[in-house]
Amino acid sequence: MNDWHFTRATLAQHYLNLLDIGISSSFAIVAPRRKGKTLFILQDLAPEAQKAGYVPVYASLWQNINAPQTGLIQALEEAIAALDKHGAFNRLFSTKIKKTAISNDLLGKMEIEFADAPTAPANQDLAYLDQLLSQLEAKAGKKRILLLVDEVQHLATSAQFDALTHTLRTMLDKRQGRVKSIFTGSSRHYMNLLFNESQSPFYHFVEAVPFPDLDEDFISFLRLKLVQDQEVTVSLPSLTRAFSSLDYSPYWMMKLVTRLITFRSDVDDALAHVLMLLEAAEDFEELAKRMKPIDRLIFLALSNEDNPFSKDIFARIDRECSVKGIPSNVQRSITRLSEYGLISQTHKGRYNIEKPGMKRYLSAS
Repeated sequence: MNDWHFTRATLAQHYLNLLDIGISSSFAIVAPRRKGKTLFILQDLAPEAQKAGYVPVYASLWQNINAPQTGLIQALEEAIAALDKHGAFNRLFSTKIKKTAISNDLLGKMEIEFADAPTAPANQDLAYLDQLLSQLEAKAGKKRILLLVDEVQHLATSAQFDALTHTLRTMLDKRQGRVKSIFTGSSRHYMNLLFNESQSPFYHFVEAVPFPDLDEDFISFLRLKLVQDQEVTVSLPSLTRAFSSLDYSPYWMMKLVTRLITFRSDVDDALAHVLMLLEAAEDFEELAKRMKPIDRLIFLALSNEDNPFSKDIFARIDRECSVKGIPSNVQRSITRLSEYGLISQTHKGRYNIEKPGMKRYLSAS
């Protein structure tokens, strides 16, 4: 459904303007999964970067979960080859868009986010990376290079990737101004470790910028496409409510649109179906089984922006759980919720809900 892509050229231009100002040569886009970061990079940011005189290079560090350097190597090799062929960049990014769309359709198959056999890159691979970037610089001539690195938080998930992290920082450091970079990440916890911890090579090297949720313009775009292209009439308020229920995820919203077109169902029926898909894909049932009663209570409290260390929460733990309502038990619960990927904490006393749909699932169960 490529013709259903909602263009965000203005946002892409804003990001490019940040680079052109010259304050920083690198920044990071941080947002949960299924928020449309990858397709935005491929379909909006890369084309706008080309228009602005950049040579965009897209690499995903999840291409090989155990050896993320291979994603960078392949991306640079492809970019070098594309510069030798007129129009090859457009075909290259079209292929990447199609691959992304196909992988997104593999519902029911949980994506692996952590390496099961992380391997440190060989020294020759790291040297080859630097050589490839130098070759690309030479071929690019007067054009600047924009390195687009997807799922960069993966570098912070294993000490085996430390050498690659150091090499990437050095490669960018010595080419500031000629090579710029935009990173994306779906884990605020690991992005914080990568960019804000003093021992990280990327400490204070990258500025995080917000990736705003799509708004009513996106919903109006979908409604108009449904009416004009498919003769499916739905109300704007019902689509807006569904988008909110789907945690403002364009990925899941397009699943709802597909359901409306295929089965000619109403929005409520389509939403119920997609929520089941979402819960299965996020494995909410298994997560709920692993959560202790105190974990459920603390997660719901955090979802409601309540203080988990308040006297009221301690009293509820005493009444409803088999453990005492004391700070150490609450802290252990918060640690478990972080390990499950349900929450993250990037500032003291502030918690991010990484899977907001879990609140709905727990409340309904």
